[in-house]
Amino acid sequence: MDYLIYRLADYVADLKYADLSQRAIEVGKQAILDSYGNMMFGRYCEASERIMEYAKLSDTVVKNEDLVPLIGEEEILTGSDTAVFVHSMMARCADLDDGYRHAMGHPGSGLVPLLLSMAQLYKKDGKEMIASIVAAYDVYARLGEAINPFMYRERGFDATGVCGAVAAAALVSKLMGADAIKTKDAMGIASLFTGGLIEYQNDGTSGKIMCSGWGALTGMRAVRLASCGFTGPDAALEGKYGFFQAFKGTSGHCDMSQVLSNLGEEFKITSIYFKRHACQRGLHAVLDAMLDLRESYDLTPAMIKSIDVRTSSFVYRLSNPNPKTAIGAQASTQFTSAVALKYGRMDSEELIFNSFSDPEIKELVQKITVTKDDGVEEYLAKNPTHFCAAKVILVTCDGKTHERWAPVPLGDVETPFGWDMLKLKFDHLVAGTPCEKSKDERFDLLKHLENSDNIYELFRL
Repeated sequence: MDYLIYRLADYVADLKYADLSQRAIEVGKQAILDSYGNMMFGRYCEASERIMEYAKLSDTVVKNEDLVPLIGEEEILTGSDTAVFVHSMMARCADLDDGYRHAMGHPGSGLVPLLLSMAQLYKKDGKEMIASIVAAYDVYARLGEAINPFMYRERGFDATGVCGAVAAAALVSKLMGADAIKTKDAMGIASLFTGGLIEYQNDGTSGKIMCSGWGALTGMRAVRLASCGFTGPDAALEGKYGFFQAFKGTSGHCDMSQVLSNLGEEFKITSIYFKRHACQRGLHAVLDAMLDLRESYDLTPAMIKSIDVRTSSFVYRLSNPNPKTAIGAQASTQFTSAVALKYGRMDSEELIFNSFSDPEIKELVQKITVTKDDGVEEYLAKNPTHFCAAKVILVTCDGKTHERWAPVPLGDVETPFGWDMLKLKFDHLVAGTPCEKSKDERFDLLKHLENSDNIYELFRL
């Protein structure tokens, strides 16, 4: 039998930079840049003190491995496990990390921190890094496409950890130069021990920033086990008790037919999205609609009488007018909408914290309702990857009604960000950090990563 995991492992082991399309190279570099900017923000954000405390508490050294640096003004060398986990947490703090709507989740927040540490450890150049990240995103996306959006929507599994662990095993295997058999075993082992749940979305607790790192560590450990001769199952993916059976939704949906479709020709990384708003991705279409209305009619909070957000049950679950934490606020339709309408943006941790005590935000939140709409539900059933879809109906105090329909948010494959937009976002993420003074040089290094043979400068501030 031609098992799926063998074909994926062959692809990962054999892929070369020269095999990549120009678009795959371009988006690969953009993904690395975007996650690096998120890491830098996370290093100096509100949660950074706790993250660094964990780094000190959990610091471990892997025998026969060099130490790798943590981002920061002071040079701190640590074991690769600690570096990858804390950098992955940092990459999630802003809630501006990339994603892939067809597979769901956030591949960059785990795979890019892993790539940066492993590339230093194994002294890989820019071309090798780009080929490795493209291969890893392909593994992530092709697994996630088979079982999502149902795995996420029906069962509460987060592809960031579930698919991320297997993709992490692929990434580390490639950077180490493992052959296809070792790569297959590492990916198979990782598939047995992967996971991640989204219950944190309901109360705003800390699990969100840990999921990607947990997946990365699972992938790293699987590679070490495979290097010692441990093996993963041949039918790891399609087996009776394998990956797909475990994670398919209650509807029984699982489409394995696309896992190998156009493998090596269609690079899935070219279909990722980059985030404009610092909040849960399901809310981005709503916020795009809010900002469009604000700009079109020069709206201020005082001019607004009521807003009805009509959407599917997927976004309706994010109705929460009284979030208690920053993570909870980032998953609240009412709170994020109020912030966007007042400030014309929702891209800042500082905005979130300041808005908790803002009476104008509190008043505006009470004017916003979220409604499950049969028409949007029917649209989602026909277009299951358009899970952000929403209609916004806004009534002003003078009695005028304005509507916006937003099926897909900005930054997705239909409306991609270019380098200019990503530069603005990168500058915003690193503003106020020690990286700010050298932001242009760092941006240029990553934009032209194929010409680089040393990325250590990214960790020196």
